Amino acid sequence: MTKPCYGTMFPDLDRIELNKPLCGQAFEVTVQSHGIGVSARQIKVLPDGWEQCTQCEQYRNCYDLSMAKLALQNALANRL
Repeated sequence: MTKPCYGTMFPDLDRIELNKPLCGQAFEVTVQSHGIGVSARQIKVLPDGWEQCTQCEQYRNCYDLSMAKLALQNALANRL
């Protein structure tokens, strides 16, 4: 049985909003905009979340699923 956090190490980038942090289990991203265009992008590791992830017995499979979801999000973003 998988945990509720399974496959959520990275934020769901489809839900990103400007100037609002978006969290996954182990990482947080923020895209800042002041006026027109993006002024900064920030990626932050959430140490407690990362520690929980790496200590979990499902870590490897969860990581693989998280990476697959991220790759698909990237592929879709580059195709539309």
